[in-house]
Amino acid sequence: MKLNYMECWNGAIAILRDHKEAILAISGVFVFLPTLLMAQFVGQPVMDGVENFGGMTAAYSSYFSENALAVILSNLLISFGGFVVFLTIAPSHSGTVADDLGKALRLFPFFLLANILTGLVTFAGMLLFVIPGLYVACRLILVPIAMADTGTKNPLDVLKMSWESTDKNGFSILLLVLIIAIIGAITVGVLQMIIGVITGLATSGAGWPLINNLVSALGGTALQVLFAGVIASIYMQLTGKGSDVSEVFS
Repeated sequence: MKLNYMECWNGAIAILRDHKEAILAISGVFVFLPTLLMAQFVGQPVMDGVENFGGMTAAYSSYFSENALAVILSNLLISFGGFVVFLTIAPSHSGTVADDLGKALRLFPFFLLANILTGLVTFAGMLLFVIPGLYVACRLILVPIAMADTGTKNPLDVLKMSWESTDKNGFSILLLVLIIAIIGAITVGVLQMIIGVITGLATSGAGWPLINNLVSALGGTALQVLFAGVIASIYMQLTGKGSDVSEVFS
């Protein structure tokens, strides 16, 4: 099946709308809050004076060594929250948020392993001048929703499901992801700039870091949730999953 962008977008919006209460609760606790706390209390690597790749590597190495526990815990929470969102919007979903959390706990180790394998395969593709890596990443983009929908614990089986489902649609998915990512990044960037100008004027240039971090965390969380909806919509369109696909894409 050839990916239809309009159906995919409409399907994503419908999916997110139908599950908005659960998604807001899950993403608020497991994605937004860790992101905000990291930005407020840990911050980003200090890149002042960094002029080359070696300096950048040293800066990130120092940052991680000083904040390893916070970085690992926050990323685990964010990954867990993202997986729970996929469980909530999966075509086979049934039950409450509590049920989704319990299922996520049981599947999360296998989800992490699948992500690691995806990352390794994507990195291998990146070594072949970037584009092959991006293509591979888009062929494996359905891994989280496939695991959430089927409950399959074997990471290799889930990677195979995604690869087969996205056959002949790798570059179509890549273009769609790039469009959403670019528009989303520009929107969040402009919003941050506007808030920064307003808070700067209000505080004579000092600014309010909490407000800036709040906007950044909100924007990042919104983009992650949007991508989850788009991925679920791609999955439903290419696999025909769901009790009534025609209604979802109407």
